[in-house]
Amino acid sequence: MSTPDASQQSLGERELELAMREAELNRREATLRRAEEARAEEEGALTRASSVPADLEERAAALARRERELEQMLGAVDAQRERLEAVRGEYESRRAALAERTLEVEAERDRLRDERARQAAAAEEAPIEAPEPVPDAEWWSKQLGRPLEAA
Repeated sequence: MSTPDASQQSLGERELELAMREAELNRREATLRRAEEARAEEEGALTRASSVPADLEERAAALARRERELEQMLGAVDAQRERLEAVRGEYESRRAALAERTLEVEAERDRLRDERARQAAAAEEAPIEAPEPVPDAEWWSKQLGRPLEAA
């Protein structure tokens, strides 16, 4: 059966893809944390300097956007992981049901094979009966008389 192998392969590929995406998200998260720490240090220095330049505000807004995007991606990965687990569970339950049904069909096939063998053995053992002789093969012609008789 190539279908379960293909399904298993595609599940494995999806799981690998999800793991790679999760690693990428973790890398991005670490980058964001470093940027936040750097920004916090810069803000501390800028607060001492008196005013915050517009460039820093833009960077902070971009960083906030990236954080939101990261949170959305993490949510999407979690949702995909849950869906993958649901699909895997459904696959396993169907596989178990098919295995059970296969056993039932094989048992029925074996029963039918045994029944046919028993019938064949019984047919070989039974004596061959000759057909009963017909009492009067000409009965039908005598019912209406003999039209072909000489008058």
